[in-house]
Amino acid sequence: MRNINNLTDQILSVNVRDELSKNLVIHKNVKQDIIITTEDKIKLVLINTRKILISQRDWWTPLGLVTSLVTTICTADFKETLGFNKDHWQAVFVMMSIFSAGWLINTL
Repeated sequence: MRNINNLTDQILSVNVRDELSKNLVIHKNVKQDIIITTEDKIKLVLINTRKILISQRDWWTPLGLVTSLVTTICTADFKETLGFNKDHWQAVFVMMSIFSAGWLINTL
């Protein structure tokens, strides 16, 4: 029985550090460039970047308004409400559509 225990100890004993180091490949890529600049230049770059990012999505709101207002004009049956007759309500929606379309064209 003792021989079996010694045999299993020899078989099962594995040096993990040696096994890992045999099969381990290390790739080194630690090159870095260092840029030295002033605070005002960084602020200018951040401000310009912010303007560009905002201008790329400025058209979403007017497009959504134009879409919803035109859909309303096409599908709604305007009624007299709050002291305005149906023609006034339709005129309000047409004017808002025109203003929203102008806003959309301006942002594009």
